[in-house]
Amino acid sequence: MNSRFTRKNHSIDSLAALLLFAMYVMLFGAGNYQASVKSLDTNNNLYTAASYITTKFRQHDIPGMTSLTELQGTQVLCFQEAIEGKDYCTYIYFDGSHLKELFTASDSRADLSMGTNLAQLQDFQIDALENTFYRITLTDTDGHCSSFLLHPGVPA
Repeated sequence: MNSRFTRKNHSIDSLAALLLFAMYVMLFGAGNYQASVKSLDTNNNLYTAASYITTKFRQHDIPGMTSLTELQGTQVLCFQEAIEGKDYCTYIYFDGSHLKELFTASDSRADLSMGTNLAQLQDFQIDALENTFYRITLTDTDGHCSSFLLHPGVPA
């Protein structure tokens, strides 16, 4: 009878140890999952913003169609284009928490409050450099920074 009792006791001890291990793995896995999701969000905001801006530069690779200006007290990157004989401008700018875009007719009064959110950021800087290069610097909400140079076409 003692051997049966010992086997049952041993089985319960093994089961308890296995359950504790499984709970540890689940808790550890949940923490890793949360960290991974947060990292993906961080990388996604920087990647989304950088990809979007790079794509706009490539779409507007004609010299003189890209400019850095100020609108309503905000520094904006303007991509000009003509569609069916009418001039338009796509403004890319930072409103304090989001990178935004506003597409509007060039002859209309642009209202930056009407822009569409592209990515949540902590900071967005544009610097016009020599030879029509632009330095774009993006900082996400966790303080991660990405900086790159873009050039909108080859001067004539």
